[in-house]
Order: sequence, then C-alpha cells, then structure tokens
Amino acid sequence: MMDRELKNRLADAFHAPEPEKKESFIKNLRPREIGILEMILTQIPYIRLPIWLFSLLIVAVAIGGSVLGMEDTEFQITILMPFTAAITVLETHRSVRYNMSELEMATRFSLRSVVFARLLILGIVSGIVLVIASPVIAASFGRSTVHTAIRILIPYLITMIISLIIERSSLGRTHGYSSFAVAGLSLSVTAWAYNCAPLITAGYEEFVSVWGLPTVIILLALTFTEQWKTVKTVEAFA
Repeated sequence: MMDRELKNRLADAFHAPEPEKKESFIKNLRPREIGILEMILTQIPYIRLPIWLFSLLIVAVAIGGSVLGMEDTEFQITILMPFTAAITVLETHRSVRYNMSELEMATRFSLRSVVFARLLILGIVSGIVLVIASPVIAASFGRSTVHTAIRILIPYLITMIISLIIERSSLGRTHGYSSFAVAGLSLSVTAWAYNCAPLITAGYEEFVSVWGLPTVIILLALTFTEQWKTVKTVEAFA
C-alpha cells in the first residue's frame, strides 16, 4: 500500500506536461518536397571537374582552330565529341563502380532519378558544345551550320547508343570503361577515313547533305530509347 502511494506521489511530482505544438514539430521534420528541376540542379555539383574541363577544351579547340584557319578543326571536334558520349555513359554507372549504389538508393532521391538527372545534364552540356562549335566552324570555313552539326553529331550518337547497350551487358559491368573503347574505335575509323580514304569521306559528305537530318532523328530516337532502358535497369545492376 505504501509503495503504491509512493509511486502515485512520485508520478504527480514528476508528471511531464503535455507537449506543445507537437503536430507542428513533427510536420516540420518531414523533408520539403523538391521538384524535378530543383532535383536536377542538385546533381550539377556532383558532375566531376574533368568533365567540365573536357567540354571547355572542345569549345576552345573549335574557336581556336576556326580563328587560326585550321582546315581540320571540324575533324578534331568530330573525333573528340564521342568521348563526351563515353563520359556520359561512364557517369551512369559511377555509383556501382564505387560501391555507392546501395547508399544512393537509400537517400532522398532514387538511383534512377540520379542517373536520369546526370544523363540530362551531360546531354545538355554536349548540346551546348555542339551549338557553339558548329556555327563557329561553319562561319569560318564557309560551310553549312546544319551539315556541320550533323557530321559532328552522327559519330557522337552512334558512340552513345553502342556504349549504353554494352554498359548494360555483362561485358560492360565487368569492364567499366568499355565506353571509352567504343569512342576510341570511333576515333580510329574517323581518322582512317579522313586521312586514308578520301572517297569514303566524300561519300559521307554527300550522304549527310541528303540523308543527314533523317539519320540524326533516327539516332536521337534510338539514343533516348537506350538511355531510358539504362535508367529503368540501373538499380537491377546495383
């Protein structure tokens, strides 16, 4: 009896008051909703510095070569652009490569969202490089801006498509830098045609003038398709 009375007195003496504004406090603990644009912008700082520097290098080569009147400026940009595609594909599996995929899947943004954002950011960067380089080269050497852009874009898109397909395969998961091998192959073929096979180069110029735009549209559709497949399956490879 004494123990029960003592417990009651202690409970009265140390009774905790009802928490004030409890619901408001709990509500404020919930993370603020973030829109798609803001989510994409949050990923920009995670793009590595060498990628930005490489993009600036391509722009510098285009402007510098055009100002100096170097006839092979377009050729140089054409062999460099596929490496931006390789870098883009490499970024899609960076989380897996550094064993960070499980951590990223547990964070506020899903791994799919992160990969989508990085693909979009790097795609925009490549587009900006192309928009700057093509008219500068075309104006300097008296060429068509559209045809110049198409000639540069086709090897870039082919490299992107093949690299994304390989990256999702067992070979790509085993050899993380396979996209650079594809870009290197693109460089080799382009350099060989430019230096050793003038008939092929002339045929390519004629093909671009007639079928270039439809070809780019088809390649863009295939690129978006392969990118979407990569976004959908990236967590399965984590």
